[in-house]
Amino acid sequence: MDLWTFMNLEQRKNKLQNMKEDIQNEADDTNSYPSSCLGISMDRKVFNFTVKVPGLSPFPVMCNSEIAGNGWLVIQRRKDGSVNFYRDWNDYKNGFGQLDGEFFIGLDKLHALTASQPFELYVQMESIKGIKKYARYDDFAIGNESELYALNVLGNYSGTAGDSMEYHKGQKFSTFDRDYDMHGKKNCAEFYVGAWWYKKCHYSNLNGQYMYHGRPYAKPHEVRYICWSTFEDYRMLKSTQMMIRPKFGCGGYETSNSNF
Repeated sequence: MDLWTFMNLEQRKNKLQNMKEDIQNEADDTNSYPSSCLGISMDRKVFNFTVKVPGLSPFPVMCNSEIAGNGWLVIQRRKDGSVNFYRDWNDYKNGFGQLDGEFFIGLDKLHALTASQPFELYVQMESIKGIKKYARYDDFAIGNESELYALNVLGNYSGTAGDSMEYHKGQKFSTFDRDYDMHGKKNCAEFYVGAWWYKKCHYSNLNGQYMYHGRPYAKPHEVRYICWSTFEDYRMLKSTQMMIRPKFGCGGYETSNSNF
């Protein structure tokens, strides 16, 4: 073997070794963080934690185990109108707000989470009168940005609030500056002052205006505030919280179906 061939082989060997180390480092990085809130043991029922899913750097999330059993990861919260949810595509892509207040986790993170393993969705809602109800779907996933974050997977409904999400199944996400709804005459996100998986236009609008001190009821075609149509017939809501949890826990068993 001549010197040139030997040096070439050594370079290739070193390159392969570096690639192996990079892959191992990425695997170690992923394994050092949980991929969801399920299985995390803490003294508190609501707490911040850091998770890691393929394709993204570690990021903080809010975990909630006090509403519907253990292991829920909060992806959206409305409670007091302190954060403006009438935002553009880029804000919804990246997320906004504060975990201990009002926030939206971001469509990139939501896609990465729901692409990493099967998830279920739980939506808690509270009316102005203080009545709390929920909607639960046993499967949930959205597409990536090239798919316009479409609501690709929405499983079977159970709960007390009625099913105001099925209408939106399969729809692309829309914001006022990126109109992907199916309405031929108007931009649903702009008209209803929100951002959602609008169709023609909505049965639910959880990212709509916060108008707790405003008009309590409007006709369906006038509803620009936070609503879930099957919960008190389009009346506006005082608070909402959307959460996801892996369908299967460690060992492949399905998670508990308790509701509180």
